[in-house]
Amino acid sequence: MKVLVMLLLFVSQIYSQTTYEIPFSTKGNSIELKIKNSSSIKTEGVEISATGIPNWLNFKEESRRIEVLKGGEEKSVEFKFSVDKTAPVQEAVKLKFKITDKRGESWEKEITVEVSPPKEFKLYRNYPNPFNPSTTISYTIPTSQNPPFAKGGNTRGVFVVLKIYDILGREVSTLVNREQKPGIYKVNWLANNFASGMYIYRILAKYGNGETKIQQKKMLLMK
Repeated sequence: MKVLVMLLLFVSQIYSQTTYEIPFSTKGNSIELKIKNSSSIKTEGVEISATGIPNWLNFKEESRRIEVLKGGEEKSVEFKFSVDKTAPVQEAVKLKFKITDKRGESWEKEITVEVSPPKEFKLYRNYPNPFNPSTTISYTIPTSQNPPFAKGGNTRGVFVVLKIYDILGREVSTLVNREQKPGIYKVNWLANNFASGMYIYRILAKYGNGETKIQQKKMLLMK
């Protein structure tokens, strides 16, 4: 995915009103900034730096440089990045880019991005595995199918149940039993009071239209 933003030099401050959507847990994204010298005077040593980047956005480079920008000339710089699966979904986040030149002049560009919800319901492998005495179980909840998650609309979530069973299929623990919004979740299971052996963790997600999805995996407790 590519986010395109127009940026003009020699204007005090420029802020974007558009919110750009970026996909959840993806690589190969980029922000392309088009830098234009709107004056007739050549400028040199133009440095473009990304500042205040959240830890769930991983930029390949946080600074780019344009050696010479003639009067009226326009050039592009590209910032490549990936989105970690810990990113908050459907929350507006502002990214700032600072532009400086050799003469000490500076400008700022602010853009707003929003991470779209996961596209699939997925239960991940617990970590660590084998474990003693605790392990973390992660899963993603996609956009609710009925009703949809939409800005200004109904934000009712998916009803999620996450339970632990022993190898004989007997329920031993309930970790989650509530409605949840789209996103990634992590749940810790502390097994101090349980015997060593194989356990099954099973997640059930019930949508507003009555559809139910179930996934399960095995994990090994070793004491």
